[in-house]
Amino acid sequence: MSTNIRSIERKLFLKRSLALLSAAFITSGVSSLSGAEENEEEAEFTHKSPVKSIIFINMEGGMSHVDTLDPKSNSSFSKVSSSINGISLLEPFSKTAGQLKHLGIIRSTWSEDGDHAFGQYLLNTGYRMPEGMGFPDIPHFGSIFAFAKKRKTKESYFPSYVTMGGRNGRIGNSGFLGVPYSGFHIGNLDNAILHLSPALGKYKGERLMRRQDILSIMNEEFRAHNKSSQLKTWSEMVNAAEEFRNSADLASFDITKEPEAMRARYGNSWQGKACLMAKRLAEKEVPFIQITIGGWDTHNNNKAQIAKIMNDSDQGISALIEDLAASGLLNQTVFFLSSEFGRTPDVGSRDGRDHHPRVWTSLLGGGPFQKGFVLGESDEKGERPAKNTTAYHVRDIIASIHHASGVDTEASLTNSFGRPFPISPRSSKIIEDIMNLPD
Repeated sequence: MSTNIRSIERKLFLKRSLALLSAAFITSGVSSLSGAEENEEEAEFTHKSPVKSIIFINMEGGMSHVDTLDPKSNSSFSKVSSSINGISLLEPFSKTAGQLKHLGIIRSTWSEDGDHAFGQYLLNTGYRMPEGMGFPDIPHFGSIFAFAKKRKTKESYFPSYVTMGGRNGRIGNSGFLGVPYSGFHIGNLDNAILHLSPALGKYKGERLMRRQDILSIMNEEFRAHNKSSQLKTWSEMVNAAEEFRNSADLASFDITKEPEAMRARYGNSWQGKACLMAKRLAEKEVPFIQITIGGWDTHNNNKAQIAKIMNDSDQGISALIEDLAASGLLNQTVFFLSSEFGRTPDVGSRDGRDHHPRVWTSLLGGGPFQKGFVLGESDEKGERPAKNTTAYHVRDIIASIHHASGVDTEASLTNSFGRPFPISPRSSKIIEDIMNLPD
């Protein structure tokens, strides 16, 4: 083997090894900013839309549609009338039913994926997992919207994507779009912003400045002897943290600023507090706000578990929709509530329902979406869509949210490996009949 051939093979080996290392960084949650930087130079991929924020409530675990939003003879709860004429929900959503007129309901959501990981991947990216295998750095669809809204702003760092509740799988993962568009997670809603002030007031401003100077010196010394794209990422993370610490908008994360009567309307559960937080963040036009409510994997004790979850959730969801509508914020905020699949219509002796991706129900509205629409229906048992022509795949709903929010679903972005990434799968279809976008 000649020296030239060995040299070429060595370079190829190093290049591929570097790509694998980059993928490992991305998988661990430390995304390179190179993809985002390349995308800054790409052609415009947005169009005119009034939407400034998206609120996504993810009912993680597979919410039983026939016990919540799609009454059937085999439902475990009684029907309640909604504020859309002729449409009923069920007792667990009794308060939300009164606010349904502000949104729309899709009763023929479906997919092929009855596995939690596969279903959540689809719900959070718009891609089925096999479709996304070529993109190990695939971003959450919320990160794409955050990137669309914030990529051209040069102001100090403030989260463009906020998560509350569960954060499994792709939740909060910005993939190749990088750290600025990843999810900022709120763990404690009573004290959402931790560790921004020195503990017990021991450290004064001068001491903090000295520590920042020492950190800068150490980083400069390290960079002089180590070359890695990740060093720039970590440096920008430190700068973003400092900018965030000094932000004038930190009070947005303090729900105690709300009047006592307002907090009582949302309820004292963490779900109620999360919905109140979502309202406050939408007021500040944070692009993407995600609340993940788990516990829906009801293979056993289905009725009791649903009653428990919604006893803590219905009040907050209802208050959030009502306040968004009353304040006018719903005109610029998309509201989306769904699960990764539904549950089997038949209940066994154990009072349990199993995974059922063939049909379930989602709530969607706000922004340019029409109010009070009813899209599709399930069959008599709630087992499958009543008509194939009015069945809506999850990828179609995510693509429709992109389109309604001003994101061109036919455009592509460049990922960390230089590959074009279509914002929506080419097989997705936009549901244009339920929205009115400006010309």
